[in-house]
Amino acid sequence: MIEMYRSISEEIANTRLLNRLEKLFKKRYTLLELLEWVHERIKFSKEEIVRHNNPFEIIEYGQGKCREFSILFTAVCLANDYRARLVLDMSDHAWVEVWDTKRKSWTHVDPSERRINDPEMYERDWKKNLKEVYAFENGVLEDVTGSYKIRGNRSE
Repeated sequence: MIEMYRSISEEIANTRLLNRLEKLFKKRYTLLELLEWVHERIKFSKEEIVRHNNPFEIIEYGQGKCREFSILFTAVCLANDYRARLVLDMSDHAWVEVWDTKRKSWTHVDPSERRINDPEMYERDWKKNLKEVYAFENGVLEDVTGSYKIRGNRSE
């Protein structure tokens, strides 16, 4: 799983792909506008689907799960000049982090849930016990588990 996400993060940072994606936008979108843009193009599916890792294939297919939403959202963020990276909870979920240039920190974005800056939602609302969470930026992996643990659970 780690190698797959490492590879995807490299592929969606490809300049040629980003230039093609950039042409889909008339202006630089805000994060909220990008979330809406993604949700206008793909619908979340609880059923079995064909899985795609290429943003254009995801758009064409029109359906996705958290992985497809995260790949597409990361790619359109990059195409809109945001620094963004894929995040993977090794148990079963993917989301995105976007660099906040003012705060000089990463902001949590769960594009399948349309949630921004709520990193504790997985343990608090989903009752998950996060053990391994990794961020992938252009092939570089970083352990970000501590950013997603509820304060009292950070020492686990």
